[in-house]
Amino acid sequence: MAAPPAEVEVNPGKVTIMVADLTNERFDRAFVSANATSNYMRTLHGTLISDNERKEMVPGIASDWSLSADGLTWTFTIRKGVKFHDGSDVTAEDALWTLRHYIGREAVEYALSSMAVVARKMDRIELNGPDQVGVTTTAPITELPVLVSEAGPSVWPVMPKRAELRNEEEEAAYELNPIGAGFMRLVEHVPASVMQFERFDDFYYQPKNGLPEDKRVNFQSLDLFLVPEEATRVAALRAGEADLVSASLATKEQVEAGGGRLVFGPEGLYVDVRLDGCWLPQYPCHDKRVRQALDYAINKELIRDQLYGGSDVFQVKGWAFFSPSTIGYTPELDPWPFDPQKARQLLADAGYPGGKDFGKLIVNTYVSTSNAFQVEGAQLGAEFWRRELGLDVEVRVSDSVGISSRQRAGELEGQIRWVDNQTRIDTTSWINLTYGDPESTSRFHEDPELLRLVLETVRILDPDKRAEATETLALRLRDESYELGIGYVNVPWAVGPRVVTWEPYPLSLWPSALHTITLE
Repeated sequence: MAAPPAEVEVNPGKVTIMVADLTNERFDRAFVSANATSNYMRTLHGTLISDNERKEMVPGIASDWSLSADGLTWTFTIRKGVKFHDGSDVTAEDALWTLRHYIGREAVEYALSSMAVVARKMDRIELNGPDQVGVTTTAPITELPVLVSEAGPSVWPVMPKRAELRNEEEEAAYELNPIGAGFMRLVEHVPASVMQFERFDDFYYQPKNGLPEDKRVNFQSLDLFLVPEEATRVAALRAGEADLVSASLATKEQVEAGGGRLVFGPEGLYVDVRLDGCWLPQYPCHDKRVRQALDYAINKELIRDQLYGGSDVFQVKGWAFFSPSTIGYTPELDPWPFDPQKARQLLADAGYPGGKDFGKLIVNTYVSTSNAFQVEGAQLGAEFWRRELGLDVEVRVSDSVGISSRQRAGELEGQIRWVDNQTRIDTTSWINLTYGDPESTSRFHEDPELLRLVLETVRILDPDKRAEATETLALRLRDESYELGIGYVNVPWAVGPRVVTWEPYPLSLWPSALHTITLE
């Protein structure tokens, strides 16, 4: 018998992290958008399925999961001995309530983003045994394990069951005292300022529970501050008031002069250039040649070198939501080269030589808390289109919520959104949302043949065959050019001298793998 692993010595000190965004600071995932929830959700909450340093799905609160032969029922076996922060056991009933709350048929009316997409395909969610929860859908949802795992771009945590699936009074009470099963518990929350956490000694992911490593943090407490201004975050790091802050390459010299360093989260986000409403024939982008011309007219290497400061931060690789670590990625998906002559010819062939009769092209963007040069990138793209294609381009800078609301209302048809998005190991849910769901307000097309191809691909049950088919589908989607391939960002984090080690996971926009932090 192997000797039990030695107990990790816990530093009695505190880690202070400063980030630029905490969304609406709610703790019930059904009511908060995905992008910045991970800054705190993954600290407070535990998930059915965990991940590792390779972003592979590994057992978590669910010790096992399986798919029925017809591809319609996922069964999750709930691990015994998992504790919530109040000391109560995490049960199959908690997992049942959580899944019904997120993706039950009732959730179509209130849940956000991809949850509602899944809920529309739900048949039933029920207990299949004392420790098992079954999720049965009307069509195969092969990506469901990714959605309920830490490996996904957002997090769908397990929460304690409540009396009702939707009750505003119960929801308000939970927000005041959020109980999770994550590696730290919340002890204080000052809205728009700070969330304070303490180490949860009984966090389930440790060797005594038969798991391969100890994911409990090696420090006693964590303060997570909301600090929108990068200069303020970096100044705090230099003054010893912060240990880890979101930063950009522009502050590298300041960070290093203060004894700190930059650590990069590989493939943390990608530049997402989306062409909306192009299935409508009244818009120039209805013609695929126009969409491809816009892509060839952009000098991605110049954006990398002159805007982001080189390949440490920005990589001209991948296409849209496919980066090198994504299932289905192939180097053939890497961005098209800067070819202004080809771009001008494509635009002329589409009937708009030199931009004649094209009309105004509107580009919508916002100041991103994750992608430091998003507005500048959109402005550079617009300048390429003016100079190389002769287009009349206007860049409109507003806020992300407003842009998303106008897009869902159909007000951005024929326009471009230059935004950021999270990278992901499995793209099935995003492909479904944008290319495979004709009812989705985020869809890019209304092509029946393309819809058929998408649905055939995402419903393949064998993972290896689905990965192969996804590669073929990705090349087809890239050719359609409803999204342009620009590249991805290795997210920079400024780390103070107290932090001896930290190894963030790839495909993580948030401060991931905090259990790898060791302090002086």
